[in-house]
Amino acid sequence: MAQDPIRILIVEDDEDDYFIARRLLSQARAFACEVSWADSFDRGLDTLLSDAFDAALVDYRLGPHDGLDLLREAKRRGCITPIILLTGQGDLDVDLTAMAAGAADYLVKGTIDAPLLERSIRYAIERKRAEERIREQAALLDKARDAISAYDLEGRVTYWNKSAERLTGWRADEVLGQIVDDRLHDADDPALAAAYRQVRETGEWAGELRQRTRDGQEIIVESRWTLVRDAAGHPRTILVINTDVTERKRLEARFLQAQRLESIGRLVSGIAHDLGNLLVPIQLGVEVLQARLDDPRAQRTLGMIGKSARRGADMVKQVLAFARGVPSDRVALDVSGVIDEVVKLIGETFPASIQVTTALADDLWPALADATQLQQVLMNLCVNARDAMPEGGRLSIEAVNVRIDEQHAKLHPDGRPGRFVKLSVTDTGSGIPQEVIDKVFEPFFTTKAPGKGTGLGLSTVYSILKSHGGFVGVYSEPGKGTTFNVYLPVAEDGTAAADEAATGTACRGHGEQVLVVDDEDPIRDVTREVLEGHGYRVFTARDGREALRRIEAHPDIALVLTDLSMPEMDGVTLIRTLRQRGDVRPILASSGIGGDRPDEALQAGANAFLPKPYTADRLCLAVQQALNGE
Repeated sequence: MAQDPIRILIVEDDEDDYFIARRLLSQARAFACEVSWADSFDRGLDTLLSDAFDAALVDYRLGPHDGLDLLREAKRRGCITPIILLTGQGDLDVDLTAMAAGAADYLVKGTIDAPLLERSIRYAIERKRAEERIREQAALLDKARDAISAYDLEGRVTYWNKSAERLTGWRADEVLGQIVDDRLHDADDPALAAAYRQVRETGEWAGELRQRTRDGQEIIVESRWTLVRDAAGHPRTILVINTDVTERKRLEARFLQAQRLESIGRLVSGIAHDLGNLLVPIQLGVEVLQARLDDPRAQRTLGMIGKSARRGADMVKQVLAFARGVPSDRVALDVSGVIDEVVKLIGETFPASIQVTTALADDLWPALADATQLQQVLMNLCVNARDAMPEGGRLSIEAVNVRIDEQHAKLHPDGRPGRFVKLSVTDTGSGIPQEVIDKVFEPFFTTKAPGKGTGLGLSTVYSILKSHGGFVGVYSEPGKGTTFNVYLPVAEDGTAAADEAATGTACRGHGEQVLVVDDEDPIRDVTREVLEGHGYRVFTARDGREALRRIEAHPDIALVLTDLSMPEMDGVTLIRTLRQRGDVRPILASSGIGGDRPDEALQAGANAFLPKPYTADRLCLAVQQALNGE
């Protein structure tokens, strides 16, 4: 198949010289030519810029201009056609200048013959095609997501693609010919030394390296090194391909941390459940003894025991809430009391260099909140404030009543109109950078040094407030400090009354029969004693099977109070069995284990859930509400 003719442009103001060049081209053996002629500098430049030719022969003398001027102007305007400069007499300086300006070749007219001209044109065209292939390959390398670079054996950069620029922040013109190890790596990085050693010994290395970007950020790269040899087999270049795996490593670390937390949560949940079971008879027993004993000294001792037991119960509830999740008791709450407890605690544990102040409104509305979880929110915020002030500073806690309107609510992602108690925790610490302030409530995100924080504190704050129907906002100025604003919904009057009933005088029964099902003897015994002391007739069972026998023997049992974790037949199975038999009597489920267990019990048919450990008042209130169908 015949090849397409090569298109040649001759820029020559002497017609005789044009015909000589044309005649030499007609003698070419390797290709046929299609020749065009431009007889002046201007026409030659315009024709060259069309890029319609495979090569151009340009005379050095073109009237008031010369071929070098044409060469420079054509290249400046983006001409990619190979240009061969022709001159009437050889001049080494012109030759060197022409080649430096981008000429494909420099030929003296008196020495040119057909084979020489043919060879010069062929080499120029082949060189252009090779350069085009190199440009295409370089463009493909620049499109690659991996950072690709090459180094000579002394460590100087010889190639640096666009992805390497994006990954490191260093432009190619800033690193070519430079040794950049000190910019990208720590001087004593053993992994880097091992990479150099192995690639020289075996020709290859692969592994992970830590690098620094131009702005000082640390990244992790998956790096592959290859030793490239020349035609004689001598080492010449080290080719390095780096893949940024920083985010993948961060996600893997978060996943492993989440797995560890889940395992810890299961372990802690089990321990807390057992502790809760131990605290139930202590709490209830104290209340029974307080009702029976009149000795003031005994009352004081029992009061101390009861207070410690309640504090232990609160700790169990807090651990369960974090580890597995447990229903919270949201009641009408005077937040000033919680704030006072937190201030007392941080006053005993925070360094003296941190000054703590409070400013609480006198007429604070009661907030609908769980006291233990609110204390956790405030402690998390105060601990963050402390960590932001390692050299000391001022920590202030404020509480005011606020009304949020529609416009103000739109300023917060979870905001809504209504009445709120606003708590503000302010520090004079280092502040939060604006570029990360939107991430502070994300799980596992932390600005603290490795090992100094889990990144769960603020996400826990966010989750607790969202579950309360409240929300949280943050304002910070780097170098000046940070303020977290917590918005708690106000309790309605009905909630306050319910709270008063829950924590006030215990509800009394009128001889109703109650079945208490629990595998822990102390819990069964003291629960029976409390309920009998409040006017109920009580039967007990150790597990679900015994409970079914008790119900068959005593059909007048009005309510079943059952633990969920028991041998033989657990509480959920007992509840499901009773409902499948058409039993409609109220069932009150109880457990110290959170997670999905309360929901399972309610779905199986329980009327309500009573978390352990519980007080006598809360126990009697739950029984009365269940009997009344509330």
